[in-house]
Amino acid sequence: MRLLRTVAAGTLAVAIAVAGAGQPAQAAPQDNSATNVSAQAFDWVTAVLVVAGSVFGGGSSSDLDAAIQQVIAAIEASEVRILNHVDAIASAEVQACARSHTIEFADINFMSTSVRQLWAQEATRCAGLASAYLDAVQSKQATDNIGHVIGEIYAIAIAARAKAGLVNGIDLLIRDQIRSYETLVVKLAPACTEDRVIERDFDGRVVIVEIQYHCVAYNGDDAFGIEVWRRGTILVGRPLDREAVANYATRNTSRAVAQTALPRLRSALP
Repeated sequence: MRLLRTVAAGTLAVAIAVAGAGQPAQAAPQDNSATNVSAQAFDWVTAVLVVAGSVFGGGSSSDLDAAIQQVIAAIEASEVRILNHVDAIASAEVQACARSHTIEFADINFMSTSVRQLWAQEATRCAGLASAYLDAVQSKQATDNIGHVIGEIYAIAIAARAKAGLVNGIDLLIRDQIRSYETLVVKLAPACTEDRVIERDFDGRVVIVEIQYHCVAYNGDDAFGIEVWRRGTILVGRPLDREAVANYATRNTSRAVAQTALPRLRSALP
């Protein structure tokens, strides 16, 4: 019992130390789900799924109109937040097209057919520019800024093409959005370190092994997980889920949005 108390005390000291002064480390939930995703993020994916269902599954025009209205409502509900992220984008071309399409999308129902088709093509081009910018940018902050609006940009482009009757290429747009989110997951991965603390008995035999896993996201959020074994039997918690620790560290970045969106978008492909 004395040895276990020593290990527990040592573990607590390590946990506090690795988090930095004044910021105790945060234990991560032992699962792979992304957390703290905004309601707006789900709106974009849901809108894309409804549009895809209408286009690929023979849905009615009323379903499509409902999806269009959902995108409009989502933009109106979070326009200030969206434009703040757009304004932080370093590329003037991406910033300009994302801002104009965000502001103008509410008028899509009032456009003539020819204007709507041209507008949808420009929205498609804007989505391509956003993905190219995401691929090229190096800064994690810049990556996160574009990551927060990728969903909105693609939802607008996909919905606009469907509304304009330009359904060819919608599946390719969804694939491009998936690829962009996959890029986000990689580029915003946290920095993680793993340490092992080994306790031996007086004969030098290994008695306790403690694995300490710590991840820090670019914005300073962190997560900490431990796994303790005594003579081959796990002693504290469950087996360490490193992916869950990494995901929890990036819970307040667009990486979490991407992780939640990816399986749903993949399910929309024909």
